[in-house]
Amino acid sequence: MKKLITRTITGIVLVLVMLTAILLSEYSFVALFLLILAAGINEFLSLFKQSEVHPNKYFSYLVSACLFLLSFFIAKGILEIKYFLALLPLLIVIMAAELYRKKSRPVENIAVTIFSIAYLAVPLSLTNFLVFPEITGGNAYTPKILIAIFALIWIHDSGAYLVGVSIGKHRLFERISPKKSWEGAIGGTLIAIGASYFIAGVIPEITLIHWMLLSVLVVVSATFGDLTESLFKRYFGIKDSSNILPGHGGVLDRFDSLFFVVPFVIMYLKLFVG
Repeated sequence: MKKLITRTITGIVLVLVMLTAILLSEYSFVALFLLILAAGINEFLSLFKQSEVHPNKYFSYLVSACLFLLSFFIAKGILEIKYFLALLPLLIVIMAAELYRKKSRPVENIAVTIFSIAYLAVPLSLTNFLVFPEITGGNAYTPKILIAIFALIWIHDSGAYLVGVSIGKHRLFERISPKKSWEGAIGGTLIAIGASYFIAGVIPEITLIHWMLLSVLVVVSATFGDLTESLFKRYFGIKDSSNILPGHGGVLDRFDSLFFVVPFVIMYLKLFVG
């Protein structure tokens, strides 16, 4: 009971802080997501502390921050998309830097460093294109689509948990996450689809049918994001990525779904909504 209360209080505070930062201004949004990015990278690279792999954390932070800020200015319309090419030399420098580090397993070090950027920085950088959406016209800061995506993730998570606890019997992926059930997954999906009806009324620039399809896309990608992070934790033999969020674990535990959701949502919006 005490754990549930702690988890609930932490969840409420986290949601309030995030909504405040996202709604306050584009700069508080940047500060929040850079903080999430830095904490996520720290947790991910910390997984390798007890291993023989030594990723280059300084370049992971540097390239990730540059990617996020560059994406922000491109999405805002201050820079052209061609400036993404400026990041290519940094990826090469990551490999060249390994020559001077004198660490064992240089190939694995490079691979994990680049993977940390792809896994965390790329999806979080893409959120800039959700708060400066083309479908609303212009380059005005409009975070309502991002908030709607968060809402769908949270609604699905809560719905899947409640349905799973109530009637869940058939394991969804027992080898990786023994607590998830097919009943919970289906129930959470139906609840998220229902929520898309209300979201469509708040964000009419995207039609109801698109929101319904987006809710299914969010649910599926969020589930795989959660399972992938569970795979990492099982591999390293840990329960949570950290204890920074009481009752929830770490940043990776709380935002693992988002890392998979955002690229798919951006792809869908670009291909089918415009």
